Amino acid sequence: MPKIVTTLPEAKARAKRAHAHASGRATTVAVANTRYSFTAQFLRGGAIFTHRAYEIEAGADASISDELRSEQVACVVGAVTQAAAALEAEISEILIHGPGHHLGSNGVDATARDFLSPLASAIDREPTLRRYDLVLHLLGKPALKGARPYQDADLLTRLRNELIHYKSKWGDQMDRAKVFGELERLRFDKPAFVSPDMNFFPQRCLSASLASWSVTTGVAFINAFYRNLAIASPLIARAQSLTVPPIRLRGT
Repeated sequence: MPKIVTTLPEAKARAKRAHAHASGRATTVAVANTRYSFTAQFLRGGAIFTHRAYEIEAGADASISDELRSEQVACVVGAVTQAAAALEAEISEILIHGPGHHLGSNGVDATARDFLSPLASAIDREPTLRRYDLVLHLLGKPALKGARPYQDADLLTRLRNELIHYKSKWGDQMDRAKVFGELERLRFDKPAFVSPDMNFFPQRCLSASLASWSVTTGVAFINAFYRNLAIASPLIARAQSLTVPPIRLRGT
């Protein structure tokens, strides 16, 4: 006899039906089958972290407590990683559910979806921004590469990788890394409680302005991608909740 494998939820459901049948009651259980998109949530989470980082920096000086300093760093790192995660989440939505997936069954480009679906697993093995490149190319749409949102998004994903795959090194070694050199040239203002004599990463680098730039970059890139697709961005309706404080630059 073949072995029948029953999952725990199935076993519970069967037990519930058996109990209802034994007590003479017939029951029908309806389960909503829904799909959740994390793109806007990741960016909203990054915006929440960014606002909190600004609050901490505005009220702190050199005497900041270790606890508050840790919270500020956590907020900035959270904003960076969630903004980068939004880029990965949205291109996966496109590959699996098609351009216009957020507009409902009448808004999705079914032809593009059916064309991309068999290629999704192969494209998904590519680096994040390369996936966007390939989708635009395969659909015959204008490229993003070379434009400002693309360059910033590339820097954002590389920074996320440095944080997620962090390897402890001496400060001068970290500062010589290309990604940190590029970030330093953006001239984001450091937290007021950080001495200008400290290493760029992580002390001067991880600021509320960096968090603000990360969220802004994620939003700008996704909106630019949808403009090239000639489809309304899913972030338009959520623009207000994705607003972050303006970036502060050194010397301004």
